[in-house]
Amino acid sequence: MTMPINRLDKAHHRGGLAAHVGLLIDAVAHRDRWRIARRATGDLLDELLSGAYDDVYGEPGTDVGLDGAPVVMVDDGMAVVIAVARGGGIEQPVPVCALLTQSSNPDHGWLVGALTQDHLLDNSFQRRVQHNEFAPDEDAAIIAGHMPLDEEAASTDWNDDATVVRRVPSALITVADARSEAEEMPRERWAWEADNRYSFAALYLRATHPELVREFSQRDTRAWTGLAPDNDK
Repeated sequence: MTMPINRLDKAHHRGGLAAHVGLLIDAVAHRDRWRIARRATGDLLDELLSGAYDDVYGEPGTDVGLDGAPVVMVDDGMAVVIAVARGGGIEQPVPVCALLTQSSNPDHGWLVGALTQDHLLDNSFQRRVQHNEFAPDEDAAIIAGHMPLDEEAASTDWNDDATVVRRVPSALITVADARSEAEEMPRERWAWEADNRYSFAALYLRATHPELVREFSQRDTRAWTGLAPDNDK
């Protein structure tokens, strides 16, 4: 008996692209504009940073992701992910028809240019896809126009070491603590840390190093897409 092929297993490098779309949708649901800026491109990036999708993926802060086994197709620097989004605050499953484009700069990996069929049917969008006109420098201008990407991080005076970043039951976390935490990390980990925001150092990095939002290493690219830049088959 021949076993059927799982097209989303690691050998086919497609599951990571579906996960990438899921992470973008989760960032929208959490209103995390920093994570959105790392994963979207073009007009979609502008719309997401403007809050155009805030009412699509549930209540703020809810966990939302792709459900089931998404359909993923990859060809010549483009990928399509078809699935539904489910999660807290979503009454009915939300159809997702995402198109990702591979940056001409390998270190930038894959970025999502569309999340709905409306995007895909737009003639100007189709032409941009046809001619690979998704330029990181254009995205940089969009991102700069929406700064700051993290309101909490921007509201802290990071020049005053004594400023309290957070009060926890056992201590006060100050700017000095957050900066020290960041400085103890390897520099190549900063972008990952700012993206995931697991630590107080992440707030410091988001506020003081805005360039990290689009800084990717080869290791990052493989980790969050599951796909090496030169191996998209």
